[in-house]
Amino acid sequence: MAAFSPNPLSLSFSNQDINQWVREGEALERQRVADETRRKEGLGAGGAGGHSGGSGKHGALGNAKPRFKTPYLTVSDLKKPAKGWREFFAADFFWRSYKVPRTLTELKLTLDGNVFEFFGNYVTLAFVFLCCVLYNKPKALLGGYLLIKLWAWVRSFDESPDSFSYKTRNLSATLISWLVGVYCKVTIAASYAVLVTFVFALTHGCLRKRDAPGPDFGRSPKRGKSALGKLRLNE
Repeated sequence: MAAFSPNPLSLSFSNQDINQWVREGEALERQRVADETRRKEGLGAGGAGGHSGGSGKHGALGNAKPRFKTPYLTVSDLKKPAKGWREFFAADFFWRSYKVPRTLTELKLTLDGNVFEFFGNYVTLAFVFLCCVLYNKPKALLGGYLLIKLWAWVRSFDESPDSFSYKTRNLSATLISWLVGVYCKVTIAASYAVLVTFVFALTHGCLRKRDAPGPDFGRSPKRGKSALGKLRLNE
């Protein structure tokens, strides 16, 4: 036990009373530790005995409530840069880095962890998919450019949001945006890009292991075949 800090109340108790109080505190601490150990052993035994419908590991996972990260994303998390693409795709050890989750809980935890870890990569891919879609639809690309210029012109006026001219200008820009979006099919192109990004992120996020091995520039099975890889291995 740690030593008592000096205080006026300590003069009111004898050494015998203090020693007894210390012994009782130690007994209570030992009892707490023993109860905690028995509780953990009971969880493992309950899972192994089949009463929880699975093994000890799955029984413990069933009793423990999973903790997800994506609901707590902050603005700084949304702005974080993309990680290396070799790490994102686990290209060095591809077949060891992907597997199909066995349970729904494992699938949710894997998807949640990958989205939280590689959010910047998914945003970058969404932009790439959007550019590819707009490249195949020049009319949508032109319409998107016009909408950007239109709203840049609307925001260039420095006036109160409560003024009549501000509200009129915003209403007109909204109507023009709707007409341009329908005619140039900008909304359809953006929706298609979002759909492709969602399917890719769902597939990658569910199948990539959370403990997938990272890039290994020294022992990578693909790096050694290149001239730069052989040079590094020789060093």
